[in-house]
Amino acid sequence: MNHTAKKLLVGTVGAAGLFLATTATANADTTHKVAKNDTVWDLSQKYGVSIQAIEALNNIDQNSHLIVTGQTLKVPAKDAQVSENNNTAQAADKKADTENTSDVTVKAGDTLWTLAQQYNTSVEKLRELNGLAADAYLIHPGNVLKVNGTVQATQQPAQTEQPVQQQTEQPVVQQEATQEQAQEPQLVVSANHTTHTVQAGESLYSIAQAYGVTVDSLRSANNLGATLLVGQTLTINDPAKDPAQEAAQEQAAAQAQQQAAAQQAAQEQAAAAQAQQQAAAQQQVQQPVQNQAPAQTQTQAPAQQTQQTQQVQQQAQPAQVQQPQQQVVSTSADGSAIAAYAQSFIGTPYVWGGSTPSGFDCSGLTQYVYAHFGKQIGRNTIAQESAGTHIPVSQAQVGDLLFWGTPGSTYHVAIYLGGNSFVAAPEPGQSVKIGNMAYFMPSFAVHVN
Repeated sequence: MNHTAKKLLVGTVGAAGLFLATTATANADTTHKVAKNDTVWDLSQKYGVSIQAIEALNNIDQNSHLIVTGQTLKVPAKDAQVSENNNTAQAADKKADTENTSDVTVKAGDTLWTLAQQYNTSVEKLRELNGLAADAYLIHPGNVLKVNGTVQATQQPAQTEQPVQQQTEQPVVQQEATQEQAQEPQLVVSANHTTHTVQAGESLYSIAQAYGVTVDSLRSANNLGATLLVGQTLTINDPAKDPAQEAAQEQAAAQAQQQAAAQQAAQEQAAAAQAQQQAAAQQQVQQPVQNQAPAQTQTQAPAQQTQQTQQVQQQAQPAQVQQPQQQVVSTSADGSAIAAYAQSFIGTPYVWGGSTPSGFDCSGLTQYVYAHFGKQIGRNTIAQESAGTHIPVSQAQVGDLLFWGTPGSTYHVAIYLGGNSFVAAPEPGQSVKIGNMAYFMPSFAVHVN
């Protein structure tokens, strides 16, 4: 009997010890090391405890619910009654959430956190209600989310999530870049274009005149600053003239004129020599007659000389027919007379290669005016550069020649009137007129000797 009682007592004590050990094990707190993408809500679901219990035990901010990867958290023991109560409360919350759910359209700048603060809920509830992943943070404008709660009247806190901030800042940067591109002027370059290197003394107006274009077309084709720089390369769209070709044509015309003059002079000399030979032969034939009739020979000799002179003059006549309308009136006229005579042709139309009052080009006008005063200065600008002494524009006197371009490759010439004025035949479509050096500055001047 005593032996049986002892066995029963030992069994009772063992069972009680086992029950206490089991209870102690169940009631002991569990630790959890936070892994990547873990949330308090995930841990509460895993261990069957409430979010509030985990946050209270580990001093976690109940507004941000922020936990860090690698952090060790204490998880409170699972209590059957508490779990049942929690499940009941969660079911009630879910039912209330379902009944109070409303749709919200995401706007630019919205995040899960700002929406949770705005509707007095949590990020976890928004994820659960919308079937979002536990690590989901990004939402896009236009998305429709379900929320449960009411809008708070308090001011929204500043956005702190860096990924969303980068997402919202990127369109602003793109917009600023687009605005900068829109502000940059669009250069217009046509298929038919050429380039020009700016030389000393040139201006936009002079370059436009040389190529037969407008100043506006130069500006639209080039990114120009306040001033032109020597050596700067400009794009010329649809040039109507080629300065190099015009200079070559003028030079060729001058050479042809010089060759024609030389040929004509040679013909005149040959004709004069032939006339002299004929006169000598006639004198030899008539010598016996002169001995018989001295008076008759003396009478015939002046007549013969007169006839020979008339023949030479008739042979030289073509040289005088080259400019039938021009009359040489003086060989010592001053600059004022030259300037006044040049202005008498104002209104005469521009004609390419023209050198008469029916139409002038720039060098044709200057040649005609100076020839009127007995000065031969050549037909083109290159030849007229050598008609006198080169001087700066600041030392030019009334009646002097003004040139545009570098010596040896000038493309325009005019006659100086004094002050800032000059008279010139400008370009096709215009007439002889007075220009202003303030808008079209010459490169140098020549005082005709």
